[in-house]
Amino acid sequence: MMANYNNPFEIFDFQKILSALKAPTFNANSEGLINSQKKTLETLANASKVLFEGYNLLAKKQIEVLNKAISNAKDATSEIAKGNPQQSVAKSIELTQTAIVEAQNIASEFSKIAEKTAKESFEILNKRLLEGLTEIKKSVEENSANSKN
Repeated sequence: MMANYNNPFEIFDFQKILSALKAPTFNANSEGLINSQKKTLETLANASKVLFEGYNLLAKKQIEVLNKAISNAKDATSEIAKGNPQQSVAKSIELTQTAIVEAQNIASEFSKIAEKTAKESFEILNKRLLEGLTEIKKSVEENSANSKN
């Protein structure tokens, strides 16, 4: 029976499990490993910053659009109320067409901002991933060269 009821993994001996995997030994340069991890964390912070700035810009644009829509609706209501019924219908149709074109332009602008933000953050992360793989390869090559000597 288990002695410690707070640790459900007590029955597993992870050392035995890991040694059974027969993974090659790897004596990595700890300073190089630490620097590699620092670079990775810096890259994640940079990508997060890009995402934050992009979506912050998107939120600002949405607020700008909302304020403009409220102003346009107010102006349209006063314009429609001024004319006779036939003019009001014609003006209403004209305002609706203008609103549809503006909405299409806004949607296009929003998608461009989101696409640019995603692309920039992906490029940052992808570059670091490739650098990290190169660093791992270099460490493995150095390790195998040192083990041969």
